[in-house]
Amino acid sequence: MTRSERLIALVAELRAAAPAEVPTRVLAERLQVSERTVQRDLAALAHDGLPLRMSRGGCAIGADPPWRAVTGTASLARPVRDTITDAVRARRVVRIAYADQAGERTRRDVEAHGLVIAPYGEYLVGWCRLRQGPRLFRLDRIGAAYLTGNDAGLRDLDELLATLRVPAPRRPTEDGPPSGTPERARAWTLDRIEHVRLRLAEAATEARTTGEGIADLRAVLGHLAEWSRWQVGALRAIATGEDLVFDGRRPPFPPEFDRDLPYARRERMIQDAMAVRSFGEVARDLDDVLHGVAHWAADCADALWRDTLPEPGRPGEQRPLADLVAGWWSPLSHIEWHLDRLTDDPGTTLAFGHGLEDDEDAGPAGRLVERCPLRL
Repeated sequence: MTRSERLIALVAELRAAAPAEVPTRVLAERLQVSERTVQRDLAALAHDGLPLRMSRGGCAIGADPPWRAVTGTASLARPVRDTITDAVRARRVVRIAYADQAGERTRRDVEAHGLVIAPYGEYLVGWCRLRQGPRLFRLDRIGAAYLTGNDAGLRDLDELLATLRVPAPRRPTEDGPPSGTPERARAWTLDRIEHVRLRLAEAATEARTTGEGIADLRAVLGHLAEWSRWQVGALRAIATGEDLVFDGRRPPFPPEFDRDLPYARRERMIQDAMAVRSFGEVARDLDDVLHGVAHWAADCADALWRDTLPEPGRPGEQRPLADLVAGWWSPLSHIEWHLDRLTDDPGTTLAFGHGLEDDEDAGPAGRLVERCPLRL
């Protein structure tokens, strides 16, 4: 084990035990060196800014300092995220101590190419020199990070994300699905799904925080959960030839719900079924539907991304899978249509259009979604 590897392991052990103290004897045993070597290493780390609390026979790590150094041993004294961020910006190789889901610890050199920030965690996207392939490293599982002097070189971040099938949380710049490989079409679709999930989460958080528009949003989310569930299920059944399966937590409906019904009557049944649920339950239902389509899109066969498929509900129409899931007239564009009107033009969704103005029983929830493009 080189000195830099030993320092990384030492910091990782201290951070894993924080705020508890670790005896230097235990550290020496784990690193297979003498206590004197451990004490020298601790002194060097403390000199470089690592906040250590030393006692007779032991050591503990305190809060990370606002350290700004960017090279050498000093990078171990900084918060992991700062070191990773600098590695990505400078296209450097970063040496990390990493614990996987099973708790197995490894030390590896990673070419830092991107930082993915998602609701469920933050990840380093890079080329792992230990495994010789693209990898995703969750930041809260990185015990220590050391900025080496080695250049990471140039690699296409989009290609890495496509290989890893990562739903990077950024809004795609393309007006529609990209042409090219199935990997790019898949990555674009996952980008779109993650972007819409983030928009929904932000809208729900704002409604809970301010208390404004929560009734309107609740009605829209109930509408979106059921219609998106149907759109996604129908598309998946067409693509795979398998039976229709619905994601999320579909509420019980009367038997007539699955018959050919006018839009207004079907929507009223949806709102009645959703009315017994809390705001949080309705929001989670829609997110479960989106999670389901993301999981399927990440794992389905590449061949599906090369060909066109029949469009559910529009006989004779065929489009690429990416467009059917995330492009124009798709489950995602349907969701964004409603979100745009709730956030950019408040109140307009309550206006009357055509077809429900004579329905005295429709109520505010029915009027809220009566302008939905799905009924046109």
